[in-house]
Amino acid sequence: MDKSQALKWAYTFTLLLITMGWAVFLVFFVHRAITGVPGPLDVVGAAGVGVLLGALIAWNGNVNQFWFRKKEGSTPPAPDR
Repeated sequence: MDKSQALKWAYTFTLLLITMGWAVFLVFFVHRAITGVPGPLDVVGAAGVGVLLGALIAWNGNVNQFWFRKKEGSTPPAPDR
């Protein structure tokens, strides 16, 4: 595996870990906002945290599709009959 492939995998898994960590933070943030008397800032904060989580998930999916898709010509052509 060359260095660029190793960096792609490292970036992908780092992004995945950041996304999972943010999801855990979101659960704790929303739980804290719900257990007390929710104020307007709690609602806005929970919504913002959720929107960022969605953006991270979408970015992770885009990175995986771009880097790990099959390239044209990578599969041998079908034999003629």
